[in-house]
Amino acid sequence: MNCDEFPFASTYHSAGMKAVNGGLNEAPNGGADCIQTVSAVADDGKTHFLDDTRYDAPSFTENCGRSSMSGDVNQGSMRPFGEFAKAMRLLDTQDYFLDPGNAWFKGCDTSKAVLVCTMAKP
Repeated sequence: MNCDEFPFASTYHSAGMKAVNGGLNEAPNGGADCIQTVSAVADDGKTHFLDDTRYDAPSFTENCGRSSMSGDVNQGSMRPFGEFAKAMRLLDTQDYFLDPGNAWFKGCDTSKAVLVCTMAKP
């Protein structure tokens, strides 16, 4: 079991990066202040992110997200980041933009007590 967060834990925008170390998005309780999910594979073979009920329910005002997932999913999803950073010539502390795919979730209604969202290509 692994844990991954967004913004990425290895960046200055991570909620877990302390301001005294140059963090730009420090959350008082680090990753515990993020939306907490658990990655699970359903019977249909699709991966779903479910609410991690070990933490408070999300308010959807959080500035980060953290999910428990398998090591294969975690390392597989971030493996290309090192090459991306090299190819884009990112320097330490340099800002960059990343589209987290918000347009794919336009149909999500966060006011509902039970939130079920389907990713749909825009």
